[in-house]
Amino acid sequence: MDFDTRSFRKALGCFPTGIAVVTVGEGEAAKGITVNSFTSVSLKPPLVLWCLGKNSSRYELFTKPDEFTISILSESERAISTQLASGPDCALTGLPLVETANGAPGIGGALTILECAREAVHEAGDHIIILARVMTFTSREDGAPLLYFRGRYGALKE
Repeated sequence: MDFDTRSFRKALGCFPTGIAVVTVGEGEAAKGITVNSFTSVSLKPPLVLWCLGKNSSRYELFTKPDEFTISILSESERAISTQLASGPDCALTGLPLVETANGAPGIGGALTILECAREAVHEAGDHIIILARVMTFTSREDGAPLLYFRGRYGALKE
């Protein structure tokens, strides 16, 4: 059977996702990557996951650290998402950052910042699943999420 991966990708685009940025490293060495594969897994223990393509040029950079930070972006942070979405340069230079206890900065203005420790990595086709334990977090009560739907950024409608 010939499986049409292009049509399959288009079909999956019908599921709206939030946008997050995963950051690793400290200070000038800190790097970030935009992901829309983030999801919650468990409340007890507090677990989340995100996925990364095995052929990503950033694979080694984001799979090695034991600790990282996940910032769930607000709708006003589209430019940050775009900047960190592709290309080899994943520097955080010029972005609004907040310090975290684990060293990897959070994105200032994010709806939520999760400080995580890698729990497990699972092979999954052409991607890996990175399971993480949330060690601590901060969250805002206001603001709307940045969404991705059918290959474009979107927003919630009242």
